[in-house]
Amino acid sequence: MKKKYMTLLGACGLAAVLGATSYAAGGIEKIEAYLNPDIKFTLNNEAWTAKNGEGKALAPVIIDGTSYVPAKAVVEAMGGQVQWNNDTKTIAITSVPGKETPVPTPQSGETDRDKQIAQKIAEIKEKLKPGLTREEVAARLQVKLEDATDNGDVENGSDSFSKVYYFKEAGYERPEGTPDHVIDYEGLNNKKIGASLFIGWKKDKLHFYSISYVNPADKKVHLFVVGLDGTSEDSPAAN
Repeated sequence: MKKKYMTLLGACGLAAVLGATSYAAGGIEKIEAYLNPDIKFTLNNEAWTAKNGEGKALAPVIIDGTSYVPAKAVVEAMGGQVQWNNDTKTIAITSVPGKETPVPTPQSGETDRDKQIAQKIAEIKEKLKPGLTREEVAARLQVKLEDATDNGDVENGSDSFSKVYYFKEAGYERPEGTPDHVIDYEGLNNKKIGASLFIGWKKDKLHFYSISYVNPADKKVHLFVVGLDGTSEDSPAAN
């Protein structure tokens, strides 16, 4: 993964363009640049458009004949993360374990429902980042966040929780007495729900989140978790 990032960074000159956060860092030098929205991109041989955190398309910046695209958009599209450290004035680019294959590519026998679930999970991963407010999360996902409980089991500093069920069968309720943070194997395996999102908040900001779903490649329930430091893991869940 690191080699892939270095190749991309060298080819596209990404380091110079992160966003307004780095602009405020000081040491600013005025340059002449142009936007060219006619330039198109492909990522892994598929059409791709760079977007900001609100989903707005970003055009490449042309400086002295070289095209620059936002580091954050490209790195995150390839499964990494970009963070700004205001104290050290550093743009940190890291790979994230588990994001190389966050959702399996289409498999033989995969249904339209499987594809819709995979697309929804990819959308959640793209839009959710630690530090977002409840309002920002609800707006990005365009869903109503339901209050959830962990029965005091999640010991990571979160002070409240929310849940969202995707592709839920009408009238279905998870097994009685099961805390919301516990994976609903029955609902997932019986296709009563397609995916379950569980969010932990700290002072009303996203602290961590997890997504449970059935991977169509191995027919097993998987759990994707974004931890407190922003790193993630996607693996079969132990029942």
